[in-house]
Amino acid sequence: MIFPKAKKIAEDLGWYKTEDGVFGLYKGYFFNVSDASLISNPQYKFVTVTTGNLTEEQRLQINTELVTNKKRLKFTSFEIGDTGIFFRFAESFIYTKLKTVYSLFDFLVDLFKKLNIPEQYKCHSCGTNQKVNYYNLNDNGILLCDTCFHETNNKFYEIEKLRISKEKNYLTGFLGAVIFSIPGIILWVLSAVYLGRIASAMALIVAFSAFIGYGFLKGREGALKKYIIFLTNIASVIMANVMTVLALLIKEGSTLKQAILEFQTNETVKEVFYVNIIISFILGLVAWIWILFLRKDEKLMIKRADTF
Repeated sequence: MIFPKAKKIAEDLGWYKTEDGVFGLYKGYFFNVSDASLISNPQYKFVTVTTGNLTEEQRLQINTELVTNKKRLKFTSFEIGDTGIFFRFAESFIYTKLKTVYSLFDFLVDLFKKLNIPEQYKCHSCGTNQKVNYYNLNDNGILLCDTCFHETNNKFYEIEKLRISKEKNYLTGFLGAVIFSIPGIILWVLSAVYLGRIASAMALIVAFSAFIGYGFLKGREGALKKYIIFLTNIASVIMANVMTVLALLIKEGSTLKQAILEFQTNETVKEVFYVNIIISFILGLVAWIWILFLRKDEKLMIKRADTF
């Protein structure tokens, strides 16, 4: 999701977009701007500037300047990488203003010129300025020439082909999700019966356990994966709540047969069950929203970028 401030920057500068951010040139230098997901706490705005390879002296000077001007530029933290600098702006109470982002842009442009760091309008891989286009590389903006694009695309194709050859099928992934959910279900029941705790929060653990189990048994990475994990979670939550109610009735002296009958006929028992189910589903929503809507596909991807 692209947030309003990032959209405004892209519209003003004629930039390009990925699924979650925008990117392009500003006074000759290349920037990516994006935001953390909606469920992250605290919220962050991210800015990345491409620098190309830096000398050790340039890295030290950049670090000194950024540490000295951190308060004025209002960023929370920064990391100097091999070919770029990554900035975080925490947005716990106040959203980052446009002028704050532009102030960082201008500061970096002036600093790079002072340090003789070249502008980044050429191919970010080989440095040519021939047939250079904007690309979306795994949801990050980049400039590549035709030759480097085709080389990267072919490399990704071979990696994906190898990964797919090692994958199994949806059924294997489903079994992994079920197997890894079982310890969470058992812990859920034990917590409720022997510790007297409301165990509905275990819905989160069961959800992520199923996700891990699917990957552990190398289930197929495809469109159905997230729905298989989601439905496994729903079944696990219902099963855990049923087993919890039955276990509590047995603890109070009922036989298994009596507990099942009580569960079917006693309205008070049913009400407790339904309340716990609702609480479990509410707590599980965080994991389910991430699995269904926010989690990114692990598939490597490169394509021509779309203009904003």
